[in-house]
Amino acid sequence: MRRKVLLLALGVALLCGAVGGMVLADGPSFAFGGGGPGIGLFMPDLYEINAFVEASDFTAFDGDLLLIGGGGRGGVVPGVAYGGSGWGAWIESDDGARHAEYGLGLGGFDIGYAVDGTKRSILAVGTLLGGGAAELVLSEEAPIAAEGPHPQGIIPAPLDAIYDSVFVLVAPYIDIQIQLLDWMGLGVRVGYIWAPFEFNWSDQGPFDPPSLIPSGAYFRCSVEFGGIADLR
Repeated sequence: MRRKVLLLALGVALLCGAVGGMVLADGPSFAFGGGGPGIGLFMPDLYEINAFVEASDFTAFDGDLLLIGGGGRGGVVPGVAYGGSGWGAWIESDDGARHAEYGLGLGGFDIGYAVDGTKRSILAVGTLLGGGAAELVLSEEAPIAAEGPHPQGIIPAPLDAIYDSVFVLVAPYIDIQIQLLDWMGLGVRVGYIWAPFEFNWSDQGPFDPPSLIPSGAYFRCSVEFGGIADLR
């Protein structure tokens, strides 16, 4: 349900932004810039990954991925805004002897359009273009053949299966920047990660690598160090 709500909000905001951009008066009213760290949630469809994890006798992932990252940009209102953004996200599952972990990192060039704003807030739509990498690690403690102390010099080690992926991403978004102070504000961004191209391989593992494509909606709140200047 959360994914549907976020996708609906993103679609409506992009439509409103396109219409608003056409009706705004000529010439910029404000200039803005800045950036900072953020935290949020990434909500991809993990069905295919969980099917692979469960087929390997591991516990499926349950929940959304914690997201940590940040970015920065500058531009004018109304007008084009440029910048960059990147973040990482991960999730784990554990049933005692078996541990699964899925994580990804991504980043790229951020180009958008500042639709409207005042000296205290900016509404923008845009797209993040870039790439990233994802990894799935399945770890299982090595079985012990007999009870009792281990032979001298032998230390049980985990048996790992590691699957990797690199991908190209396109991520449309809508965000708002609210200035609490002249030099600092808060940013809220809702977007969707789509990976039109990916390449998967196995560093070590008994099965063919699964698709680790990280498509899904995300929500991020960030601290924005920077300001908005009145050009009128």
